[in-house]
Amino acid sequence: MDFSIFFTIGAFVGSFFNVVIYRLPRDESVIKPRSHCPDCKKPIPFYRNIPIISFIIQLGRCAQCKERISIQYPAVELINGLLWGWAFANLSFPEAITVSLLCSILISIAWIDSRIYMIPLDLIIVGVIIISLSIILGVLSLYQALLGIVAGVLFPGVMMGLTWIITRRQGMGFGDLQLGLILGAWLGPILMILTLFLASLLGLLAWILISIFQGIDRNRPLPFAPYLTFSAISIFIVSNYSTTLIDRLIMV
Repeated sequence: MDFSIFFTIGAFVGSFFNVVIYRLPRDESVIKPRSHCPDCKKPIPFYRNIPIISFIIQLGRCAQCKERISIQYPAVELINGLLWGWAFANLSFPEAITVSLLCSILISIAWIDSRIYMIPLDLIIVGVIIISLSIILGVLSLYQALLGIVAGVLFPGVMMGLTWIITRRQGMGFGDLQLGLILGAWLGPILMILTLFLASLLGLLAWILISIFQGIDRNRPLPFAPYLTFSAISIFIVSNYSTTLIDRLIMV
């Protein structure tokens, strides 16, 4: 299917999820009021609310109050657009719908977690609904989904328990386990295990880098959802091109 068409659709979906990212942690409606500048509160007309393009034309500032617009807005729109375009260009239509919607949900979860160290239950529920419908419609295998859930929830849960026993610290949040349920059901057991490994590695590298520049703090919180999301989406995309180890493991 045409990449540019679904890139555009994905960018507009990303624009909506920007509203979700901003309002959901504040317990505000994602429907009303209409989009407005968070600084001057002036409504944004539709012709100034075009994904990515409006940000570029306005040089990253509000057209009314001239306050800077967060880079989050074009970044989320661009990432969503690229993922939607890739999905519909490379996957069957039903699977592309599942992957695109899940990616949008995951990006929102990752962005919110990176800011407030919390994964909204509302987005988890939406993710579960998408997974459930995909299983019912035959897009995802129930058997692989159940095995993936075991990998995505049981393994991190055991590690979380061991971390608590040894250090008396909660290494992961329960929101991460809920996110693991969605990712596991989507990816299946093998890709989920690879996702956990890569996310843990990236999280460790990030902690080391932060410690180098800001000093070592064993109690420093580190949001895990961004690393899980990045790892899951990356591994899923790579697996669609790989004809080596990953394919052989999945076929077992």
